[in-house]
Amino acid sequence: MAESYSEFDGISIQDAYSEIRKWYQANIDRPIDIGDTYRQTSVPFVRALPEVLSDLEIIAVFREVIAGRLEWAHNALGDGPKMPERARAALRTIGRSYSLTAEETDQLRTSLLWQFIKR
Repeated sequence: MAESYSEFDGISIQDAYSEIRKWYQANIDRPIDIGDTYRQTSVPFVRALPEVLSDLEIIAVFREVIAGRLEWAHNALGDGPKMPERARAALRTIGRSYSLTAEETDQLRTSLLWQFIKR
């Protein structure tokens, strides 16, 4: 299957993470009808997102976004803010997928985000 491309091609992982973090943190308390269970479940994770993360931690965040664990954003806005597209484009920029190896997962154990990362 051919990789799809988007308006975000060439975005750095740091820039994509910054945009994703800012949007989710600005909208986490927004009252919504559709998808509110997802939003409520993700509140601690979104609030814990620091301004600066390692590349590996950013990839783990992208994994959560792409896997749909922050799906309330898409549901709340209909067309959504295209956060998964940003994450995928940033991963293409560095030539990798959002999958984590066992070694990378082990390295994340010391991350403040560890408790939020689905394994």
